[in-house]
Amino acid sequence: MSGECQQSADDFSVNNNHEIKADPVALLNIVLSMLPLHAEEGRQRESCHETEIVTVLIEQGRATEATAVSLVYTLRRQFEALSLLDSIELRSGKWTFVSFPASLLGRSWLTTLATPGQLLLPADYWEQGDDRPPETKEEQRSLLHRVELGRLKFNQQAKTIRTVHVAWAFIRLGNNFLLHHREDKKRPGEKSYVLPGGRFSLTDLPVDVRERHDILKTIFDPESEIVTQHIARTLERELEEEAGLLVGIHYTYTPLSNSIPIYREVNGAGNRHAYSSYRFNLFQIKLTQSGETHLLDKVSTSPGTLTWFSAADIAAPQRPDGASAYVEALRQAWGDELDKQLLNVPDSSTSPLPYNDESCMLDLPGHPGKSFFYSGKPGKEKPIAPVSPLDQQEWQFLMLLGWHARSFPIQEARRIQLLANGWVNASDIIQLAKGLQEKIQPVIPNLIEIRENRYASLRISPDILFLPVELFHYRIAGSNKDGGEFWLERQEMQTPWGCLQGGRYEKKVTGKTTATLRELEKGDDPDGDWERNLREQFGEGVRGVGLRRLWSSKGNSSCLVAGLQRMSNP
Repeated sequence: MSGECQQSADDFSVNNNHEIKADPVALLNIVLSMLPLHAEEGRQRESCHETEIVTVLIEQGRATEATAVSLVYTLRRQFEALSLLDSIELRSGKWTFVSFPASLLGRSWLTTLATPGQLLLPADYWEQGDDRPPETKEEQRSLLHRVELGRLKFNQQAKTIRTVHVAWAFIRLGNNFLLHHREDKKRPGEKSYVLPGGRFSLTDLPVDVRERHDILKTIFDPESEIVTQHIARTLERELEEEAGLLVGIHYTYTPLSNSIPIYREVNGAGNRHAYSSYRFNLFQIKLTQSGETHLLDKVSTSPGTLTWFSAADIAAPQRPDGASAYVEALRQAWGDELDKQLLNVPDSSTSPLPYNDESCMLDLPGHPGKSFFYSGKPGKEKPIAPVSPLDQQEWQFLMLLGWHARSFPIQEARRIQLLANGWVNASDIIQLAKGLQEKIQPVIPNLIEIRENRYASLRISPDILFLPVELFHYRIAGSNKDGGEFWLERQEMQTPWGCLQGGRYEKKVTGKTTATLRELEKGDDPDGDWERNLREQFGEGVRGVGLRRLWSSKGNSSCLVAGLQRMSNP
């Protein structure tokens, strides 16, 4: 043992003449013998003043006053931290156990300290390593959790005892962000997904830096410059481990300038669990084309490990399926602006969508021989026909791509693999996809993209892509006086590669709106500013189910959009 770690006083040592002064075991046994008693039943109990204990330690234990006071103070703090002593009596320097069980714990603890070699746990209990029994790790975590929560609960100024440096990556494709399942086991009530990346490790440092004698103290500092210099290595390592992404081949990255404050919380996977300071380092990822498709493939083959969350999903308490994002550090930093701040993060794709604004709205054709409807401006649609008519399978595959681009459900997918962000692994039918691309490319350039001879996608923003009106049915229910309900239903569609599922939009409407819809149904022009009213009521919902618009106007004539079919009465 180095001199720094030895006791400064001579009381617990042997002098040059081999004359023993104070015996630490004897001192502990003196205190043990003086502990006050408490009746097993009722409130009868004893007290012992601290000055009495100090006096006996000096007189019988040959301790100096400084040693005796220090020992009594140390034991008092241990008992006090465990809430064993009556706090009111303690104010006047008296030790009084609050209950019989409290006195038992106090005696058990002090007996352990006063018995040389006595253990409470196996000697290897706190050893770390992957080979440790899971039940032991959970037991340790529970103990640490209880202690640390108590420490923070009863002292809002408590200091953290653990520092974690984290590299987090923003991988955004469209409106979705990649999240990774946390390394800890699933626990009730705990959020289970985080941004890709992870904890800084000593192995992320060069060997010469790692072997510095003060390196542990250095990285314990949340503001450590050495960690800041090497945290990018953490990012590279974690993205390779979690998503199989290789820097320089699949992606590049840049640090985000908007850093966030240190986040403090009782947290940590497994038994690495304590009141911790987290320093998050944020990075924006830019994927190469091969990186994007590699990642989409990886996500599709790693269900439950990698998944996509929208900005709204991340900001919400949980997704409809119950999954939730653990981004409390971002929530603390950005507050109610969390989803808006996320949408300020640049897209990670290197291939921006060629069709991405309202002037590029596109309606898919209703059958193989029908034209697309493409608009320069809303209300100015013009038909665009492929260079040669689509055959039945080409049209069905086009509809599948459109369905998937809109994130509408597709059941029982076969011979294809549905990937995120509108991509489909179509290696088994790639020649069909290429034939479709050749027919559409001359009239709507780059609408269909094919990568690596197996991935296909419609390169258009989902919110300006619409399905053919022939797939929709509607129903108006209620009276012009009392109002009622409006239904718009997207019909399902069978293809050789899966069933394109239907969907429904429902809205309660006033009597006035009911009357307007019925007039449009008959082809009569409603009175007043009805178009603005209907746009405000139905625009988002109608487009959300896949239909561009509910009615059309030409000159002084207005009606429900041509091709929209009325539902048969239930």
